[in-house]
Amino acid sequence: MPARVLAVLVVAALGTARLGAQEAPPPVQPATTFSVRDFGAAGDARTDDTAAFRAAIEAAAPVGGVVTVPPVAPGGGYVLSATLDLPPGVSLVGATAGMPFVAWEGVRREQQTGAVLLPRFPDEALRGPKRPPLFVLHGGTTVRGLYILYDDQPWPADAEFDDPASPYHYATLEDLCTRFIAEHVRPYGPTFYLVGGGANVTLEDLICARYTDFFVAAGAGKLIVDRIYLFGYGRAFAFREARDTIRLSRIHVVPNVEGAISWQHAKLHAAITAQESNIAFDFGSVDGYSLSDAVVFLAHTGVKLGASQEAPFTDPVTGETGFDEFKGPWGSIENLKLDNVTVGVDCVSGTILPNQLVNVMIHQSIAPRSTFPAAGGPVGRQAAILVEPDFAGATLQVQNLSISSFAPTTVVATAAMAEQADGRAFLVDAPPGQPSVDYAVRDRANVDIHGLVLSNIPASHWYAATAGTLPSVMVRGFYHNGVSQPDGVIGQAR
Repeated sequence: MPARVLAVLVVAALGTARLGAQEAPPPVQPATTFSVRDFGAAGDARTDDTAAFRAAIEAAAPVGGVVTVPPVAPGGGYVLSATLDLPPGVSLVGATAGMPFVAWEGVRREQQTGAVLLPRFPDEALRGPKRPPLFVLHGGTTVRGLYILYDDQPWPADAEFDDPASPYHYATLEDLCTRFIAEHVRPYGPTFYLVGGGANVTLEDLICARYTDFFVAAGAGKLIVDRIYLFGYGRAFAFREARDTIRLSRIHVVPNVEGAISWQHAKLHAAITAQESNIAFDFGSVDGYSLSDAVVFLAHTGVKLGASQEAPFTDPVTGETGFDEFKGPWGSIENLKLDNVTVGVDCVSGTILPNQLVNVMIHQSIAPRSTFPAAGGPVGRQAAILVEPDFAGATLQVQNLSISSFAPTTVVATAAMAEQADGRAFLVDAPPGQPSVDYAVRDRANVDIHGLVLSNIPASHWYAATAGTLPSVMVRGFYHNGVSQPDGVIGQAR
């Protein structure tokens, strides 16, 4: 055979072999995305989809996959009747980008669409001191783009409270504030519960309404929370312990997550804000937190720093209450607006490292239901900043603080200005002689403010302290109703 023909045949054979190699089917890749629809979820707001969610999560667990929650038809939603456990590495995603639902515009329930979850636990699951969460998080997971509505929770308007035939009718507003939540609100556990040691968790683009507690962390680290719209009965965010930085930003705790703020729910708002357990941000023993760009409207307490025997941290899942003595949080808060609260910042316990506040506005206007043991006799426990005994030795550093008070009676039935409620801008209960601690030699709390503006609070209601408390609120750059005041310590007799 001629050499040229042989060469052509060899080249052709090699080409055929190469073509055959290219045509071989590629290896099968394991699935990494698992739709709850593929496992039988109906999303019709009637069918219990818990088993379908669990099956999708179980399928995603071996590969650290993503469980997707497709949008529902108008008025639909995925009914969940039991706790869902998200293993490490498994994420839960509804809307892949942006908010899952335009709730602020007041879209009626029968028109709502998107990735809607409807928790509806049976009564027997909610009995006892331990309350099951909706989701358990272990770490290494992302939850994004969900609208979670506890639609079996009551949300009465004022007309229902006023109607003698209504199950929500009470003879007095005091009765309503004392009894309504205990008698009618279902005691759900937190929407998200992060177990001890959970790290590398991201929550973003979430809306949740009518929760008891939204997020509770038994332990946390490397946590990122961003773009969250909330309003419910209890705490928005609560951290028992965190041994690494946690970051929260663009948080909206305002009662317009289901629709525009209704002036017809003033009595419901009064019942919610009357509870001292209603706290927007509850930081226990947290080793470095960062909170930025947060708005809180209608809450009893905006921020609680630390825990003590008198003001312990409550874990609703385990039923435990406790505190780490002299191990409070440290961190920073920037661009915080607290509108219509009883207590703005409750300083319970601290550490050698300070808590820093920058650009903070506090509007104290909700009447307290308890008193503060001031030197001259009890006063109302309403304050922009409250310093408690276990905060002795710690420091609160504040830059650009605005405190105001007025009573918008169309917003909350228990609105009362500081002077009406006998509250104060600052309440301090950190007398000298507290037990010494190993990180500080100071025997009193230190509140150091650079830039303070007080509006609509008379000088008689600037400050109150318990007997023997050393004045500890130092101010530089102080304006009261537009008039410059001398720098120095607030707390002298006025």
